[in-house]
Amino acid sequence: MKKINILAGSLLILFGALAITSMWDDNANYDERIHLPAGYSYVTQQDMRLNPEHPPLVKDLSGLPLLFMKINFPYQSWGWDTALTADLSRTPVWQTDVGFGNDLLYYSGNDAQNMMRYGRIPIILIGILLGFYVFKFAKELWGETAGIIALAFYSFSPTFLAHTRLVTTDVAAAAAFFISFYYFHKWLKNPVWRNLCIFGVVLGLSFLAKFSTFLLAPIFGFIILIWALLNGQWKKYIGGFFVVLIIAYLVVGAVYIYHIWNYPIEKQATDTAFILSTFGFKPLANLSVWISSQPYLRAWGEYFLGFLMVLQRSGGGNTTYYLGEISANGSRSYFPMMYLLKEPLAYILLAFFALFLALKKVISQKISVEFFRNNFTEFGMLLTLAVYWFFSITSNLNIGVRHILPTIPFIYILTAGQISVWIKDNFKKGLLILAFFFWAAVSVISVWPSFLAYYNEIAGGPNGGYMFAVDSNLDWGQDVLRLSQFIEKNNIKEIKLDYFSGAPAEYYIKTAKIISFNREIPQKGWLAVSASVLQGACKGDKIPCSYNERSYTWLDKYEPLTKIGYSIFVYKIE
Repeated sequence: MKKINILAGSLLILFGALAITSMWDDNANYDERIHLPAGYSYVTQQDMRLNPEHPPLVKDLSGLPLLFMKINFPYQSWGWDTALTADLSRTPVWQTDVGFGNDLLYYSGNDAQNMMRYGRIPIILIGILLGFYVFKFAKELWGETAGIIALAFYSFSPTFLAHTRLVTTDVAAAAAFFISFYYFHKWLKNPVWRNLCIFGVVLGLSFLAKFSTFLLAPIFGFIILIWALLNGQWKKYIGGFFVVLIIAYLVVGAVYIYHIWNYPIEKQATDTAFILSTFGFKPLANLSVWISSQPYLRAWGEYFLGFLMVLQRSGGGNTTYYLGEISANGSRSYFPMMYLLKEPLAYILLAFFALFLALKKVISQKISVEFFRNNFTEFGMLLTLAVYWFFSITSNLNIGVRHILPTIPFIYILTAGQISVWIKDNFKKGLLILAFFFWAAVSVISVWPSFLAYYNEIAGGPNGGYMFAVDSNLDWGQDVLRLSQFIEKNNIKEIKLDYFSGAPAEYYIKTAKIISFNREIPQKGWLAVSASVLQGACKGDKIPCSYNERSYTWLDKYEPLTKIGYSIFVYKIE
């Protein structure tokens, strides 16, 4: 075996080891307690009444390992057997998902922690698979050095290490974008039927990873138009892409058919009508209801329902703290700022240096049709980046850097391509790049196991990140189990707890009494407050509000005794 492949394999093994060891004591975060139980219900019940807002594939994969555990299914759960009603205040969709999730994990005699550990393994495998394709694609485009540089970026990425250990759709979406682009590239370069069929199946699986992958269809369509303009063969490429889309949506339908097999058609149509009762554009909502009521179309109707739910949520936003303001309106600076704060500073400097090298190359060459042909892969990647960043920046849904994860492998591979050319046959330049990677690796590994809380030196590291943004950037409710270990170790008998998590604290904290309190009134004794609540809880629940209108302004004069995973601030106030 070639040394380069051994090195690549070693990096992927290290990536997997860091992911597994760091997730071991993470309790179910806010979203996982919905995704994993929904996935288990899919693979055991063939009924997708839960969590249609996300496609089923990732949840299916996470649910499969649970088949090897003895699990009690809560058929009488309010979230499972309660029909949705027109009264949004009584039974919102997310409440049925949460209700069932909590019942399955915490109130049915099941081992919630081991369920989470088992369920996260398939996501870690997806993360390793994505790393393999990052190496493979860069190596094929620019050689072995580029492949290793790209994989090194990926293997020590704090954002991928954080999210590849969680039962969510974010890493799968990144894998979908990147791997489908790889097979799209292979088909463009060699448009034979074999490559077309593989591309179609991979694109279909990509659509099943997360609804944001729908952007792949217009992105690929536009790239194909430009490719056909440069190379001709319009019929082969335009017609071929229609065939690809047909194959892709047949894959989508085949998977969804399994998931609605035991979902009564009348309930599916009724649920669809209820869920979309507040959707802004009624013709689309009505179309979705109609499709859901047709026996031969309702599999695609369930897919279409989830897509419309995501459209509605993206426009509505989520209340969160960002740079001293608490609101649901979103900010155009959010994702650029989060990228600059959540990626290692060494990576950012290398990315800007690579951009400088690329611009220098463009300026030094004559822009022509031949230039675009020779650099068309890079153009396609840049277009994918631009489109996804545009939709992310204009969205009101500002709850985590994870939402731009699909763009980051493209940044890594483009950066690796430029740097590999720059250091070619130059030992000193190679040592300089190695020093940058050593800097990045040390900064990332030093926060183990709390990769989710990683912030770079600009933000003051993970200890300072909460001043910039919280939610899934730092505090997703993942550290309650670690808090319980701290309470037990320090023999704490009573604690006041205010935390951001759907997981019931009583399930984890067995040795101390949990006391309720008014968060706006100064307290004494042991107090644990999670960063999302500390920064984002407004006085009187007034939203939006400024930083000085928070409920916990009185707590600012105290220093926490410790921080659990950087996400839960623990105080002992005399």
